[in-house]
Amino acid sequence: MKKYISMIVASLMAVSCVDTIILPDDMTVDEDFWKKKGDVELMVNGAYVSMIDDNVMARLLVWGGLRSDELLPNTSLTGTLMEDLRDINLANIQTDNQFASWASIYTVINNCNIVLERAAAVMDEDPSYTNGDYLAHCSQMLALRSLCYFYLVRNFRDVPYTSTAYMLSSQDPNIPQSAPSEVLQHCIDDLLEAEKNAVSATAYTDWRKVGYFTRDAIQALLADIYLWRGSVMHSAADYEQAVAYCNKVIASKQSQHHMTGGEFEEKDYWLADGRTTFRDVFVYQNAEESILELQVNTNDRKQALCQYYNRVASGNAAPYFYASNIFKYGSESQVFKEPVVTDWRGLMSTYNEDKTVGDFTGVEIRKYVSDNRNYMPSTTEASPETKTRAYNATGYHQNYIVYRLTDVMLMKAEALTGLAMLGTGSDEGVAVEDFVPANGVSPYLEEAFNMVRIVNARSLENESDSLKWTAKYQTTAAMEELVLNERLRELCFEGKRWYDLLRYNYRHVKGVDYTTTLADQDERGVAFVSTYKAMLDQMKRKLSGMGDAVASKMSTEPRLYLPVSETDVKICPALKQMPTYSSDKTISKDY
Repeated sequence: MKKYISMIVASLMAVSCVDTIILPDDMTVDEDFWKKKGDVELMVNGAYVSMIDDNVMARLLVWGGLRSDELLPNTSLTGTLMEDLRDINLANIQTDNQFASWASIYTVINNCNIVLERAAAVMDEDPSYTNGDYLAHCSQMLALRSLCYFYLVRNFRDVPYTSTAYMLSSQDPNIPQSAPSEVLQHCIDDLLEAEKNAVSATAYTDWRKVGYFTRDAIQALLADIYLWRGSVMHSAADYEQAVAYCNKVIASKQSQHHMTGGEFEEKDYWLADGRTTFRDVFVYQNAEESILELQVNTNDRKQALCQYYNRVASGNAAPYFYASNIFKYGSESQVFKEPVVTDWRGLMSTYNEDKTVGDFTGVEIRKYVSDNRNYMPSTTEASPETKTRAYNATGYHQNYIVYRLTDVMLMKAEALTGLAMLGTGSDEGVAVEDFVPANGVSPYLEEAFNMVRIVNARSLENESDSLKWTAKYQTTAAMEELVLNERLRELCFEGKRWYDLLRYNYRHVKGVDYTTTLADQDERGVAFVSTYKAMLDQMKRKLSGMGDAVASKMSTEPRLYLPVSETDVKICPALKQMPTYSSDKTISKDY
């Protein structure tokens, strides 16, 4: 009763190099449809439904997690899909890898474009469809389209941008790639427009409060894009915008809080209690601290999360992914050992069953796939829960969280750290002399530390273990590491880690030209920017002895991104392949 309406989009076709949805050439179908307010609502809901398609969800997991140090593919399974996953894990990506296809993301984009192009005319047909309704629908579609383009930029860098709705097979979608600075500016402009007409989250009391792109969700996405651009461009102005939008979201969530008893509270930051966070956020779903969740209905049979993290079919079938050995409880590399060992998240994110994953060691993932709502770790528990029960793959109905409050708090911490690293402010921001006071410690660092401390504290068994503001954290390098590690602890397996590592890389490299495509740079003979070694050290730590070979393949900027699918390159002459990638099937692989 809390989920999206099933949608007619499933009957439409996906074709062309930008993989848009094409409506039938019989215009009678289209002309008869856009008549009523309900028709627009159906298409808006359909755009959201297309975002939870298994092809989309699989990409959010693979793109955001597998390329990082979080995940390992299950080598006991066979088939083309598993071979493609293993190639990604070992940086052996080829242009025919199925996860190099952006088809499903452009399907969502086109669904948004169709609404944006056709909805206005319905106001002339149906008096009950008001200008307010129209603006609210446009706000959501602009935001959802921007989210899709943001995913594309972070994974392909240079992508075709279009705001045109493709509804006829006669339309030519042969669009060249745009530079990422141009695409991101389109996203920001659209989101600023969407923010003006966004519906407040307080307008809803049901799943729509976090299931739709409300003002909170739009502002969270703006913060994320500004943080990304600030990291890439070393821009104080973008970091300041990221902080400003994080503050807006945090203030909004604070104002919406309703006391229920048992929650964690410090300085008006209301969060679920650490021992119940898994149940409240990942089992019950649509929690108060959530901002945007992609809604999944049991009837929708969307199984990607279950297949990748839990089991590929009913019964005891294995998952596609395991968590890497950095999550192995009790190991030296275990991410929850620092700064303390009483972190509830170490008991809730994984199970305690070690797995041999080919040449590597991993553990089974618990987050998103356990439905054991009664489980809470005890104060004497020494290891995570033994796997006893989890969702059935054929009836899986777990939402996918895009943004939640602690994510935004840690975005703010990262943006503040970025400002401290730059050591200067914009004309509208803090004066330069305020950045480095007499004691040599930027005030931004202490504020960043407090964000991390609050997020960390709610997950600790012992309050006395709370982080302390000491000299250990009073440098930009130490704070950057603390934020990076806290985001891993808090947001593991939520499709965030690879993008965190990319921002970490960009903050430490110079000479990035975001205003031109890499293909254009290659044609001009421009040397590609080298990857930050410390970032590669993070990425390769799951790979044991193979780590150095994988890192060497990712030593320049083009290899941090995916190639364009060779099918699209052949069909669309305007597209240019990402430099350093080849369709030559004789490429040497590391297995």
